[in-house]
Amino acid sequence: MELIFESRVNLNASGKLVFFQNKPTIHPAPVLEPSTFVDEAGTQLYGTVMHDQGMYRMWYMSTPGNWDGWNMETICYAESDNGIDWRKPNLGLADFAGQGKDNNLINIPGHDMNVFIDPEAPPSHRYRATLCTGKCHDTARPENLATYGFYTVHSADGLSWDYDKRTPQWYHADNITSVYHPKQRRALVMMKVNPLQTINGMKRRAFMSSEFVDGQWSDEANPALVPDEFDDVAARARGFASGDYYGVSMMPAGGGTVGFVYQFRHYLPYPRGAATGIFGVVDISLCYQDKARDRWLHVNGRPDFISHDDVDWGGGCIYLSSCPVEVGDEQWLYFCASPFTHGYYLQENWETDEDAKRTLMESGYGRIGFARWPKWRLFGFRADPRGKLEINLGRLTEDSELFLNYRCHHGGSIQVEALHGRFTDLSADPDRQPVESSLPLSGDSLAELVKWQSGRELRADPDVDCTVRLHMYQAEIFAYEVRPASE
Repeated sequence: MELIFESRVNLNASGKLVFFQNKPTIHPAPVLEPSTFVDEAGTQLYGTVMHDQGMYRMWYMSTPGNWDGWNMETICYAESDNGIDWRKPNLGLADFAGQGKDNNLINIPGHDMNVFIDPEAPPSHRYRATLCTGKCHDTARPENLATYGFYTVHSADGLSWDYDKRTPQWYHADNITSVYHPKQRRALVMMKVNPLQTINGMKRRAFMSSEFVDGQWSDEANPALVPDEFDDVAARARGFASGDYYGVSMMPAGGGTVGFVYQFRHYLPYPRGAATGIFGVVDISLCYQDKARDRWLHVNGRPDFISHDDVDWGGGCIYLSSCPVEVGDEQWLYFCASPFTHGYYLQENWETDEDAKRTLMESGYGRIGFARWPKWRLFGFRADPRGKLEINLGRLTEDSELFLNYRCHHGGSIQVEALHGRFTDLSADPDRQPVESSLPLSGDSLAELVKWQSGRELRADPDVDCTVRLHMYQAEIFAYEVRPASE
């Protein structure tokens, strides 16, 4: 569905309409926890969850029992039939620390591996992924990789992987996210650049974007999400000293995209000689992109979507899967919650606090759970109590039907007027569907078909735009979709 972004140029709001952002429901307990040597000290969802081959599949990063406090490149795999009860299959693909191959490791190491399915690829490349790896990761040295950076890989089954090439696709490092966008027929890539921007005398982490189109990764990386002074305002309003970004997950939504921004909020002291803030917490906020390669915009005020203290079994930092997954009538966004703040085991001089490190490893660096919400209901417009929202649907080349994702409160309703032209009242239009003939919508629906007394179709007219006007009373609208008229 097409989400109702506040800034969309095809929308025109009038009356008392208020733009708002929803909060998800947090599942009360973790669904994947440390249980084996390869993830004994923590399970982190720098990775991906998808529904594939009739089951849910997860690629996650772990903290092993012999973690040295720095390198984090162990990639594990898990499966589930319902998204809640997960198993760690014995893949027999990789030996770890001389413990043998009886584990759930895939065959390559790396940091922040994100997986997607390429629907146009040959079977050998059905699964694609991005990750950070290279010579600073000890277990990656046997692969003879050129240097540290962001690499791309492919696989036939999602378990045994090959590098696309032995040099980085992009010469940056640490966090990277990639997702496939069906409507745009490309994969979107977000990668951390550290640092890119200086604000108030301190350098900040920022994110560049790239893409995968027609089987090729782009060499270009362009600025996409760069912190500004309002990120410091948002951090200080929550009791911290400054802020920047630690990661960006994404969700394709119709022709647009929703971004889930890891808001890294720093507290003092800043480590000696540090270019950026190191100590602090990670919260999640939302941003959105109206169409391919458009600018990214934050929700006004940058409210938290998930706060670090929303998770009873967390409390320090939130790190996300690359993209939400649909489960029935809901979307689930898997995440890792850590009970520890970022840099918990580091001292101000960057030396490791061995007691803190031992506490972290014994308690578990992180556990994996999820947040849930009704499909496509991230933000929308609320009538308080009355308002009108006009949506320009563009030029319809075939007779079509309109579906709305909405919710009405007590006594509320939505009636829809259809007309040709852009944000104009063409009362003389013979193809106009007047509001008086609209069959009122009430209650709550994720995809309700709009109907009029004369029918339910929007007539095709390739010469002029079709506009619908929603007359709302005590109602909320989240998303819409135009489909070819059913037979």
